[in-house]
Amino acid sequence: MTEIPGPRVQPLGPGFRPLCMRTTVKVLGVSVLLLSVAACGGQSGSGASAPSTSAPVSPVPVSSAPGSTSPPPVPLPSPSGPPQSRPTQGVPPGDTAPAPGQVDASALPPGYPHDLTLAQGGKVVVIQAEEGGCDKLAARAGEQTAQQAVVVVTVTKAPHGQMCPMHIRDISLPVTLDQPLGGRKLVLRPGS
Repeated sequence: MTEIPGPRVQPLGPGFRPLCMRTTVKVLGVSVLLLSVAACGGQSGSGASAPSTSAPVSPVPVSSAPGSTSPPPVPLPSPSGPPQSRPTQGVPPGDTAPAPGQVDASALPPGYPHDLTLAQGGKVVVIQAEEGGCDKLAARAGEQTAQQAVVVVTVTKAPHGQMCPMHIRDISLPVTLDQPLGGRKLVLRPGS
């Protein structure tokens, strides 16, 4: 038998794939992966959903037969909107600011909250404050007489050496008085 000179070629085995087929498999695999990621990214079930900016859709009347009269469309109820919260500046709607000179916060140490409004006709004192990290704020009604009402403000600090996050939250501390404040003096005192 005569041998043909040149490189020896091995026969195609069961694990052999031509180069173009290897590339096709990679391209198809990457395409399926990208489609899966795009499909999962389009769903808003598990992550934070983006706020909708579209207006509410009202139903369009469909007439069943030419010349028939249909009742006018009933408007959809308007959405109630985002949850109502207290503004961080100024007097919230429905609340009032105490009269000038009516609040005595001279006993409070520096850093204690002293911005407040009166709600529910002066029966509730609402202290606006900033609470941060591990610090916790609380307020409660103290002694109340015909001349003054005392509100005790407490700031609880974290134990020395405890690691705390560095963030600030705006909070409201409502304190219900026995009777509306009226013309009485409101005294803010530190608690323990």
